[in-house]
Amino acid sequence: MSTLKTAYQHIVGNALVAILTALLLLMGTQIVLRYFFSSSLIWAEEICRYLLIWASFLAVTLAYERGEIASVTILRDALSRTGGLLLSILANLAGIALLVTLVYYGLVYAQRLGSPPIPGLQFLIGDVMGPGWAAPSMFWVYISLPFGLAIFAVRLAVDIVHYVGLILSGGHAGDLRAIHDQGDIR
Repeated sequence: MSTLKTAYQHIVGNALVAILTALLLLMGTQIVLRYFFSSSLIWAEEICRYLLIWASFLAVTLAYERGEIASVTILRDALSRTGGLLLSILANLAGIALLVTLVYYGLVYAQRLGSPPIPGLQFLIGDVMGPGWAAPSMFWVYISLPFGLAIFAVRLAVDIVHYVGLILSGGHAGDLRAIHDQGDIR
């Protein structure tokens, strides 16, 4: 399981570096063209918007693992050791239920409304490649939400397994951070 987590972090980390590099280069080029040459790439801002959407939904799980998503633990910490862990399990189950709902409706949305081509890419591909070349559809933009949130739901489920292990071993909910830091997936 630790190998799977490491592979996931490596793949997503590299994907995020590639996406953010593309964003930086594309927006930098757009700024230079607009302010120094009074010209612009009419498709650049749209493509950057879609890249930022993908980066956001891919990065949410990594941010969660690093403790960069806000959480209020006052009630959990005020409860007994087992009570705090049970509350954490309940909170994760509620989070998973919400995420599964969002994934389901995100897939429905992507399937129903994702067939038109991405306008900016259609313009770019038409200019570069000529007529007859099809641009990717909006489906690939819309699918970012269910994809990223499905990964996040799996991550919350992994934490439930850890919480159960902590209940059985006499640990506390705060011990989960040490488990993540060690990479020890039980």
